[in-house]
Amino acid sequence: MVTEKIDISETELKIIEAANKVFLQYGIENATMGQIADEAGISRTSLNYYFRDKRNLLQKVLTNVETMIIPTISRYLAADEMTLVTKIESFIDDYLDLVTKYPMVPSFILSELTRDPDWVIQVIKMRNLNFGMLSAQIADEVAMGKVRPFNLEDLFVNVLGLCVIPVLSRPLLLEFLFEHNEEKLNQFMVSRKIEVKRIIRNWVKPE
Repeated sequence: MVTEKIDISETELKIIEAANKVFLQYGIENATMGQIADEAGISRTSLNYYFRDKRNLLQKVLTNVETMIIPTISRYLAADEMTLVTKIESFIDDYLDLVTKYPMVPSFILSELTRDPDWVIQVIKMRNLNFGMLSAQIADEVAMGKVRPFNLEDLFVNVLGLCVIPVLSRPLLLEFLFEHNEEKLNQFMVSRKIEVKRIIRNWVKPE
């Protein structure tokens, strides 16, 4: 995965990593700034110097994740040497790696898209992702018989749905299917890469 260099201090990065652990352990709503300060090994005053409240910190966590995944998407979109299926499978690998490390991000994005979607949309729009190149590649490979006809929007929804729902369902999976065994759940998430790629590969293959 390509990670864009961002202007962030060592202390801020430590706080972001601590917030990730605390949000994962207690949930976004139940986590407190005091718990995050303790996990980061700093005072509450120092934490407030960098982040005035929990939502501000959550937005920073999201922005930090965005700088990891968006440049990767841009690289895949512009990669003429990669087949469509290879691009899709590479994105699935990178995205699942990312949301496995930051599992609170999909639920936070969904809540923000409901509460205040503008800032999330603007963060993504500033990257000027050129999905037109992907649409053109889909059309080219359909014409060559490499993939069956399908729309970009269907591909977008199918991939995100298959990747995100297991992350959003994490509490249910732990409670009802994995008997609170985090290790088994993590193994399941790793296996999702193979399964999601298999599903998408079968979905796009020519009939």
